[in-house]
Amino acid sequence: MPDYGRVTTPAGATPREKIVDIALQEWRKWGSQVVHIGRDDSACVTQSPLPAPLLQTPAEVSTGPGGSAPSADVEANGNGAGESCLRFPDGTGMEATPQGCRMAQRYWGIVGEAPDCRQVTQGAWAWSAVFISWVMRQAGLDNDQFLTGQSHSMYVVDARDGILPRPAFHVEPLPGVPRPGDLICAGRGRDKYLDDPAEIGFGTTPMHCDIVVEVDRAANVVKAIGGNVQQSVSMDVIDLNDAGQLDGFTNSHLPWLLILRNKLQ
Repeated sequence: MPDYGRVTTPAGATPREKIVDIALQEWRKWGSQVVHIGRDDSACVTQSPLPAPLLQTPAEVSTGPGGSAPSADVEANGNGAGESCLRFPDGTGMEATPQGCRMAQRYWGIVGEAPDCRQVTQGAWAWSAVFISWVMRQAGLDNDQFLTGQSHSMYVVDARDGILPRPAFHVEPLPGVPRPGDLICAGRGRDKYLDDPAEIGFGTTPMHCDIVVEVDRAANVVKAIGGNVQQSVSMDVIDLNDAGQLDGFTNSHLPWLLILRNKLQ
């Protein structure tokens, strides 16, 4: 049986390279699910290890203490894809499998929490931020560079306000072009259309962030991996604007707010 807890990185890899490599390893362990975030305001699963669920129109969900909705980056608002847009309702998807539960519990352990398998699928235990925190620790970042937290807004505010002695990230506004190893972040819920990073509150602003793993100039997309994305660790394939930039307008499903620019090699 594969050791899903094992993480290895190439000898001599830089911290930035480790972040990307570990995110990709985790994505593959979860079955390599892909979500296309298109220019038609859609956000549809285009590749999944699981069959399509019976229900494909989840109800509107509220934001839990973890800073993300249970389906951390797919909301119930309709889009042009209609019935053909595959989405996994809460309580389904890879996080509802025994393997998915064990892997999500690993992420929660980075902040000293131990939810059971039922809790892992609930909004109060949304695990997208602890996924990011876990990846950063596995890549070797210490408390002087990145503080773990169960809310994305915690580490975003740390970076924005220069809290840490040797910060690994700094905030850059959009539009912009991310690079592999950067984080891209959006407001959610009541703060979905937040337009100024200065308004983000520490641990109080609902957000979602992904780790950029590739910028495909030919296809004009960014590929980024996030946790609790359609009930799994998924790769978001995000259409860029006509200038080849990420912005807060091209897709209203995730109005991107900022880039956390990776300062590491």
